[in-house]
Amino acid sequence: MARSIWTRGRIVDSWDDQSFAKLRAIHLHLCPRLQFVLPLAWNLSSLETLHIVRCGDLRQVFPVEAVIQNVIATRYPNGMLVFPRQKNLYLHDLSCLQQICEAKMFAPQLENVRLRGCWGLRRLPATDPDRRDGRRVAVDCVKDWWDNLQWDGLDVGHHPSLFAPRHPAYYKKRLLRTTVLR
Repeated sequence: MARSIWTRGRIVDSWDDQSFAKLRAIHLHLCPRLQFVLPLAWNLSSLETLHIVRCGDLRQVFPVEAVIQNVIATRYPNGMLVFPRQKNLYLHDLSCLQQICEAKMFAPQLENVRLRGCWGLRRLPATDPDRRDGRRVAVDCVKDWWDNLQWDGLDVGHHPSLFAPRHPAYYKKRLLRTTVLR
């Protein structure tokens, strides 16, 4: 029956560095009425894994309050909110999902992305184009969804060349709908 995990926003009028600062993983399964998870009024610098499955009404994972939008625009480069330890992103059967975060996301440590049934999602988090290990982010997704993504460019770490898409084995090219017997 829950519509969110936390709705109150900030308790004080400044950026809160303590609440949720040690949160390392969010796992949500079968929360059909959930509309968002947590409004971004806190520092989520330790978040490593975001795993959400079958939350049909989820539209955004992290909505951003107006005050925090201004902080993001002034504090962070390129107006992107930094998730410094984000490594894994697993989203399945989220038919209403439009955005992970209302602000653009930058996840320099991102390693794995698995997406299924998130047809309204159009953006992945940006990543570091100058990774030390030289590996690209592994993205397991459907090809039709991958082809519809929006990109900001290589200079901000948001370009398809920084990702290694892997499509399901059952995916096949579309066949002609005409007959060859004539």
